[in-house]
Amino acid sequence: MQIGFILILIIAIFVAIFAIQNGAPVDVDLFFATLRTPLAVVMMSCIIIGAILVLILGTTRQFKKRSESKELKNKLKTHENDKVLADNNIKAMETEMQSLKDNNISLVANISEIEKKNKLQTETIEKLNNELDLLKKEVVKLTMESNIKNESIETINYDENSETNS
Repeated sequence: MQIGFILILIIAIFVAIFAIQNGAPVDVDLFFATLRTPLAVVMMSCIIIGAILVLILGTTRQFKKRSESKELKNKLKTHENDKVLADNNIKAMETEMQSLKDNNISLVANISEIEKKNKLQTETIEKLNNELDLLKKEVVKLTMESNIKNESIETINYDENSETNS
């Protein structure tokens, strides 16, 4: 801060020396008018007008930079919020994925248990079908034996009836 002030003071001293050395009046044509003023006043007027133009252009540029900076900060906040939302979504999806994995593990265990039960039931059904086939064969055999006995009894009864009738 002090260095800037010292630099401006040195420049002001040089401008004052220049103004003292160039105090002679000159003719200045400005559009349709002619003015007679000291050269130092003309030079100082040009310097002041130039400084004002630089100040206006610099300020405009500075406002544009601030505006762009605010826009970028807003975009950054928006993107940070989007990132936070995305991170939350990722965490939720990871939790859901873990839950689905756990469900999958329990379902696989249930499926293997059901397959074991199904295998046992299939074996039981096969045993029962074999027993049923054996029982059917026995029933057929007993039925045939019964039929044979009945025929034998009928034949004997018929023979006895025929003997008694004769």
